[in-house]
Amino acid sequence: MSLTPLIDCVFILLVFFMLQTNFMKPRAMEFSQATGSSKIESESSMIVVEIHENGSVWLNSKESTVEKLRDYAGELEAPRQTRVMLAVDEAVELQQAVDVMDLFNQYEVRDISLSATRRFTQ
Repeated sequence: MSLTPLIDCVFILLVFFMLQTNFMKPRAMEFSQATGSSKIESESSMIVVEIHENGSVWLNSKESTVEKLRDYAGELEAPRQTRVMLAVDEAVELQQAVDVMDLFNQYEVRDISLSATRRFTQ
């Protein structure tokens, strides 16, 4: 009994799976946990964005829209020194929160914190 056909099949399967595999690096967002002190540095400004269960977006305790968020982010004087606290209701789809994070990332705001607890009342 010859092993050549078996080895051929194994190599064909190997080539098939290699060609079907996606070798691109997945896009990922980095989250960092706060260390020790939760005190905000005086030279940085803080923006609070809330996404409620009904899909409404609030900017610094005032009802807003995603378009107004985009305008606000575009008008920031020092985006790299700006902190964003994103408070999201449990029922909100994750993609909506990621879209808001991407919006601020487009305007060079990199310090974004995602709140796992509720900051607002219904």
